[in-house]
Amino acid sequence: MSVAAAGLPTVLIVDDDENLLASVCRSLSGSFNLVKYINGEAALEWLSKNRSGVNIIVADLVMPTIDGISFLKRAFRCAPDIPRILLTGNISAVPMREANGLAKVSKILTKPISIATFKEVLFKTIEDKRKESHADQLIADTLNELLDRSAVTTAFQPRVRAEDFSRTGGEVLCRMSDVHKGYDIGKIIRQCQNQPVMDRLTMCLMDMTTNSAPVYRKILGSGALLSLNLDYASVCNRQFVQALSGFVAEMQKYGLEVAFEIHEMQLGKIDENFIKNARFLSDRGIRIFIDGFGADKGALELLRHEFFVGVKLDRRLIRQVMGNDDTGRFISWIVQICRQIDYSVVATGVENEATALRLRSYGVDELQGYLFGMPQPIEEHIPSIFTK
Repeated sequence: MSVAAAGLPTVLIVDDDENLLASVCRSLSGSFNLVKYINGEAALEWLSKNRSGVNIIVADLVMPTIDGISFLKRAFRCAPDIPRILLTGNISAVPMREANGLAKVSKILTKPISIATFKEVLFKTIEDKRKESHADQLIADTLNELLDRSAVTTAFQPRVRAEDFSRTGGEVLCRMSDVHKGYDIGKIIRQCQNQPVMDRLTMCLMDMTTNSAPVYRKILGSGALLSLNLDYASVCNRQFVQALSGFVAEMQKYGLEVAFEIHEMQLGKIDENFIKNARFLSDRGIRIFIDGFGADKGALELLRHEFFVGVKLDRRLIRQVMGNDDTGRFISWIVQICRQIDYSVVATGVENEATALRLRSYGVDELQGYLFGMPQPIEEHIPSIFTK
């Protein structure tokens, strides 16, 4: 491992070819701070302690102990914001689905590659990331502006029990009329993850949900469960966690229960603050689900945490369930594991009855999707809610 050079971007490069590493370091030492490892496990350990100072991660495809794809998948879970580059001597040997889908590889470079080209790619990747970060800040500013103008509303999508399609509650979603004209709301929320504006957005949603609590109670009845999305960083903030607890207590006065959902992709590296505050919520009976579950097989390790109570399956799994037997077996396997640890399993994105019945046969507990109701203001559900 090299010593950091002040002012230079840091590149973590992992390759079992020591001669190649030495050559690259000699050639690029004046332009980058190169942190080199021949062992992927050791590199991951270093990354877990130093990720805030790393600009790019580079790994060779073929390595002993841990291959490049597996390394980059774990690097993504540890440091999702850092661009990842894969080196390979045989492009046809790269499992593209894993590289692009699970490891989120930014670029794949074929060896041999000239130092000049490699240097150019590194600089361009850093610049692209800088522009992306700037764009993310602009999006956060846009979201703050919308909150300033009270241009945020909520929509409700019903959730039903899989065994008989009877209603159990539903999900409270964020809607911004201005955003829908020029932006993808899902993208905005994803790109604002771990930024302070997400706390503000969640507080706004909780306030609006509290104000509409009598309507939710009237339509859904006592004991209905409302689910809200939650940002990972919000749980790391003890003051905000106290606000979550107060919100749940207020909703319980109306006979309504509340659960929170945190996306699997935000849970790659769970720190002590999160664990402590999640346990605080769990001790008070506040439920936390893992959203988007199954996108990464490595997420199974999340199930060992006692403060989670269930999973919401990744939409991509639901889309594939009717035409892919492997996906069906995977979902069935997840359900069996969750049964053993008393986790609930929710499937979202259910758009037709055949899919709903298939998921029921696998033992999924609850279903959500257009089949059971579109996301719309809670008041608009009155004439037709839960008619399925």
